[in-house]
Amino acid sequence: MDAQHYRATHPGARSETKKSDLGGIAAQVTLAICLAAAGWYVTSTTLHNLSTRGITTGFNFLGRPAGFDVAFSLVPFSSASPIWMALVVGITNTLFLAVMAAVFGTLLGLGVVALRLSPSPAASKLAAGYIGLFRNTPVLLHLSFWYFAVFSALPGVREGFSTGNVAFLNNRGLFLPAPVADNWVWALACLAALLPVVVARQVGGQHPTSTFARLDLSLIGGGLLFCLVIALGVQSWDLPVPAGLGIRGGLLVIPELLAVLVAMSIYSSAFIAELLRGAIRSIDTGQTEAAQALGLTRNVVARHVIIPQAIRLVIPPLTNQYVNMIKQTAIVASIAFPDLMLIFGKTVLTQTGQAIECLTIVTAVYLSISLACSGLMHAYSRALNAQGVRR
Repeated sequence: MDAQHYRATHPGARSETKKSDLGGIAAQVTLAICLAAAGWYVTSTTLHNLSTRGITTGFNFLGRPAGFDVAFSLVPFSSASPIWMALVVGITNTLFLAVMAAVFGTLLGLGVVALRLSPSPAASKLAAGYIGLFRNTPVLLHLSFWYFAVFSALPGVREGFSTGNVAFLNNRGLFLPAPVADNWVWALACLAALLPVVVARQVGGQHPTSTFARLDLSLIGGGLLFCLVIALGVQSWDLPVPAGLGIRGGLLVIPELLAVLVAMSIYSSAFIAELLRGAIRSIDTGQTEAAQALGLTRNVVARHVIIPQAIRLVIPPLTNQYVNMIKQTAIVASIAFPDLMLIFGKTVLTQTGQAIECLTIVTAVYLSISLACSGLMHAYSRALNAQGVRR
């Protein structure tokens, strides 16, 4: 006898169910009222205390001149720029760190998991030690090591390392040749990078088994097209040249950025490698044996049987790892890299005294970026699962 039939034949049971539902609704309403009252009390008390001390509230301070410079910015910024432009700089720097660390960490993680699953005992144990070292030590330790013990300890400009007088590495950073091109070239390169992704989306709806429908390959192709368009459209190259006690021209990658990229990429690669290993190990060995019985080589089995299934399994935990990487970028403020936390959660907060507004903005930005990352990864997971069903 199921629950619906029991309630239909026993009126007392129906009345007890209604009472239980009403009790649950009453409890939820009471909880909502208590939370609203607590929020109102905290907000009103905070505003009263601020007004008593003569501290103004609101977001009008965003239009004031910033009054400070930043060491690294992907967008034009100066001390005369408004504070809202500093927010844009912090967001772009944070996104840049998160994306670059995710890309390099994933590529390095693929190499580590290949060694971890290698039939060679020495390679497998070396990868296991690598994973154990970085998974069980804090990321702040690695960040401090690479910044203070490696890049800041490099020799000066005159004694630094150089490669054919084209690239220079010293305690001021890494100097590289910078391409000089018109804005339309950069815009065309960005459109070319998006073209393979659009093609993959269109082809995936009609031919899900096609190679052109794979999003991972389309992203790689987009990166190659971006570099190709820049290489063809570049007018000249701005080469770094030693001048006195410094280096003039070229593209400067500051030591803080080098330390952040190296530390976060290596640190995250250990977690990503372990996630990939778990996904690969969870696939039934019978599929590998069946593929080998059909005469498929080991590389073909890995590329067409194991890896496609492992990618579908690893997406959920990999999403959590990427979100953690976004939140971990806030720790780079410890070495004075100008990310969102340092620019807006410290510098702007100190200058304006608008603590509540600054921290609210920082919280909203981190939350939005994390939710956007989760949404993109879930969309990718649904696309992979849909392709698997249509196969």
